[in-house]
Amino acid sequence: MAPISVIVPFYGTPYSKRLELVAESILSQKGVDVEFIVAGLNTAVRIDYRTDLLKLSRDSVPDVVRTGVVINRGLRLAKGEFAYVTDADVLLQNRHYLERLVGECSSRRNSLKRPPMRRLLLQDFEWFCSEASLRGLEGAIASFDFSQEYVVKPRKAERSIKVFKKFENGREKVFIASESDFQEYISSEENKGSEPCYFNQDRHCGTIFTRTRDLVSVGGYHEGFISWGVWDADAQWKLENQTGMRLIPYKEEFGVIHLDHERSHFSKLKWEHDKELQKRRRVKGSNACIAEDKGIYLGGKNE
Repeated sequence: MAPISVIVPFYGTPYSKRLELVAESILSQKGVDVEFIVAGLNTAVRIDYRTDLLKLSRDSVPDVVRTGVVINRGLRLAKGEFAYVTDADVLLQNRHYLERLVGECSSRRNSLKRPPMRRLLLQDFEWFCSEASLRGLEGAIASFDFSQEYVVKPRKAERSIKVFKKFENGREKVFIASESDFQEYISSEENKGSEPCYFNQDRHCGTIFTRTRDLVSVGGYHEGFISWGVWDADAQWKLENQTGMRLIPYKEEFGVIHLDHERSHFSKLKWEHDKELQKRRRVKGSNACIAEDKGIYLGGKNE
């Protein structure tokens, strides 16, 4: 079976229950040998069914989180042939998901990114937790209603969402907001520029699936980003230029589920900082950025 190192950054209390569900979905994968690594704010640990997730730090999320530092801490522990980087709020709905990614990656020998993603709206999270307690995770996932585009929900329920499509960077992108988030967004002009706090894409933008050696060869993740939505695009940019990369097929068998949560910690200033840093790195070029990041990555060490 293919050895895969799954790396999940974990930032503390707001994601604790979600991490427990995500961990089960990862550790129950079939057809692959999974090494599950949770990278925290201060340390990275390998997790198995006997590991107590409560031992991980569950402090509040600090004002500044350098996600590249956190993921690189986990990457230095990785021993699998393949690396899969995801988030503590993204559930794998198919037990053969990683096995099928290995087949996709191996068939054309390049890296993969951004699986199709549905949302479990925040209003349905407690219901899902109850289903998981009663039926087990697999039974709870089987109880989802997939009939409405872009979301999962309890059967026979309807969920009001807003969907926006735009053509950007050579492809159509789909953005989804719950009705309540959309109403809050349009309630004040001050919310302009805070779109990541209200909208999700129909793909999980933070996912990378690649050979571990390829991710190491580009210097892992740049450690200067302090918000979300840029550090992942930057790593994908490096891999695209170094090894080639393509989107994970938009098929249900490759689907993942975002377990929605409150996102008030989003900061416009951090977002603007990261976008400006990204712009400077693109001007510098991928080769120069890779050389710089490799020096930092190879010089770093886990605590």
